[in-house]
Amino acid sequence: MRPAIWLAAAVLLAPGHTRAAAGPPRLAARVQRIVVHVLGGPAYDRPERRFRFFDPPQTQSRWKIRFGAHWILWTDGSLWPRHSEPGDPRSWMPDTTRPADEADRRRIAAEGAPVYAHLHNGNSDSVGIELAHSGRAGDPFPAAQVRSLAWLLRSLLDLSGGRLTAANIYGHKDLDRRPAYLRASCERPGCPYFVDGRGRALRRRVDPPESLFAALAREGIAVPRPSDGDADLRRAETIAAGERPPVADPVPLSKP
Repeated sequence: MRPAIWLAAAVLLAPGHTRAAAGPPRLAARVQRIVVHVLGGPAYDRPERRFRFFDPPQTQSRWKIRFGAHWILWTDGSLWPRHSEPGDPRSWMPDTTRPADEADRRRIAAEGAPVYAHLHNGNSDSVGIELAHSGRAGDPFPAAQVRSLAWLLRSLLDLSGGRLTAANIYGHKDLDRRPAYLRASCERPGCPYFVDGRGRALRRRVDPPESLFAALAREGIAVPRPSDGDADLRRAETIAAGERPPVADPVPLSKP
């Protein structure tokens, strides 16, 4: 690639930079999945962080430039894009009483265009939405937050031009079924991982709770779900406060 062309491409792909509007807004053609996360989780190795979360500015300040979901949905229903456009506020409140208008659609399409690291082996064909929530099965999602999520999901599906449906909406736990490895530097078969009291591997990703999908169904978005989607979350919730679960140290795989 010629240097001038490479530089232009780099500028267009930089966070916060979008192409000039041309034609009706559309969700980036690369997007085949919408992935819903929550900020809180089991935090097996850090009991003090278990099922807790930070606010959007604190969370985003801890993310590397290309890491994170496309939006954080705060408890009041406000949307916090990963990178705001220059001159725009850091968050915005959608009007959930009506469908997205042209300005909303262009904004959502632009915010969903970049690729961010939010899903193991799935970033190039997805967008991610983080909800500010503990991750506990019994903790409710605020009504304003659920309404904004439903509004955003409907907007994304509409922007896909029929390419995506509710069947293309997933929970983080549906797409990342890895065990909860002990160390971030060793996350592959043969590495040590956390287990429950019966020696069964604990899941790294157990979010979001199924109650979120039930709430979305009440908003008219019926996402296909397994019969017992919270089983791994409930196992994580049995770990006593302030304690770390046991670790299994499997025999490393032999090299051929």
